[in-house]
Amino acid sequence: MNRDNLSMKNISKTYPGVKALDGVSFEVLSGQVHSLIGQNGAGKSTLMGILNGITKPDKGEILINDRAVKIDDPKDAFNLNLSIVHQEFALCNNLTVAENIFLGVEPYNIYGIVDYKKIHFDAKEMLDSINVDLDTYEIVGNLNTSQWQIIEICKALAKKPKFLVMDEPTASLDESQIDNLFEIINTLKKNGIGIIYISHKLKEIIKISDLITVLKDGKIRKTFEKNIVNEEILIEAMVGENLLIKQKELKEFKNSNCILSLKNFSYQNKFDKINLNLAQGEVLGLSGLLGSGSNELLRCIFGIDKTEEGEISLSNISIKINSIKDAINYGIGYIPSDRKNEGLIQNNSIKDNAVLTIFEKLTNFGFFNNREAVLTTNSYIEKLDIKVSDINNFVMNLSGGNQQKVVIAKWLAKKCKILLFDEPTRGIDVAAKAQIWKLISEFTKEGGSVIVASNEIPELINNCDRILTLQKGVINNTFNHQEFNEHKISLSISSN
Repeated sequence: MNRDNLSMKNISKTYPGVKALDGVSFEVLSGQVHSLIGQNGAGKSTLMGILNGITKPDKGEILINDRAVKIDDPKDAFNLNLSIVHQEFALCNNLTVAENIFLGVEPYNIYGIVDYKKIHFDAKEMLDSINVDLDTYEIVGNLNTSQWQIIEICKALAKKPKFLVMDEPTASLDESQIDNLFEIINTLKKNGIGIIYISHKLKEIIKISDLITVLKDGKIRKTFEKNIVNEEILIEAMVGENLLIKQKELKEFKNSNCILSLKNFSYQNKFDKINLNLAQGEVLGLSGLLGSGSNELLRCIFGIDKTEEGEISLSNISIKINSIKDAINYGIGYIPSDRKNEGLIQNNSIKDNAVLTIFEKLTNFGFFNNREAVLTTNSYIEKLDIKVSDINNFVMNLSGGNQQKVVIAKWLAKKCKILLFDEPTRGIDVAAKAQIWKLISEFTKEGGSVIVASNEIPELINNCDRILTLQKGVINNTFNHQEFNEHKISLSISSN
């Protein structure tokens, strides 16, 4: 039986000073998952941008079933039955979940009017098929990033594609939803859909792929079959070395060293009567499935949302945090999961973002001390190993890992005592992940304290001193360093 094929031949793209793609050839067949991996900046997003008509290649061609096709914009891609689940969300915040899912492919009744009843019925059916309980009438702007990711996936599937690109589709999903997504992917394969899968989660890549291609510095480095590859081989092909993760050293914390304490913290139906202590120099992990309350808890500590009841203390002194400004004044910094929209001002320079938290300090009598801003920015670029060509360039042009480092830099510049990390390694490559965790470790060695909300359990095990698991807004287990066990922690998160 002949299989449909989508191929990109000898694709090249150069930006000022950077050769993003250099003669790249890549192919996916119907009923196949062909994964594309590489470090941030390797050229993956540029290649997919060309496939979707967002970016124009300098050289090369795209073929479907060996026939050259022209893709000048996303509409051309759609007409060729090509759909993309973007890493960056492209949703209309003022529309409902169902309206977003079927945006551009709305069903009409016999009178030529959009059939909203069918839209909501079909949207509910699609969400049920991936075991997601989400109100189709909810306005998307009221939802969180994890829920946005699910809507993006459904939105792509609603177009009934022959070829589907999935760019970091599990970045904001919990383990049970990832398993559900993989079941959907296997069904799509059986139905003859070809899938290009992009992710930094190598275990996922090996589990779901038929073929795995490594892109490095804009060139194809190697293509592997999944049955002859492991994580170490993939890391070495991507990075050029094997990044061994060193087990975190065991530390002891005394009650007298408690820097942050929460007592009976509650917020709407997100979490209830949370009690926790954070010691000076400690890395405390929070983990739970989507809706467990771990992400919302960080937002409340930072003053984005206001708790309905409960007490918060710093160094055993009761305080009130009614706003973000209050939290910052108490030496608390927050690195959000949605770094692009909540952590950075994308249209501002790297320098402006790096010194954002100390802008007032650098301004005297209405004059901004640009020289000091440059010195501060350059010092953190060197300290955090941020890859930039010019600190006056827009921060939006940086890779995901380097953007994350800029967010961290702005809080280090503020000399925070406590940093709250929400999914700190979401959507960044293995080398950048190792660097982020190294920065967290160095911050605590210098006396800082950290709370990390993440579903990357192996990362928490390797880098945290304690891990708390949450279910339905309640802390249900505490694991000390000596008790760390991936199976037990996963079970604690998912068991009912």
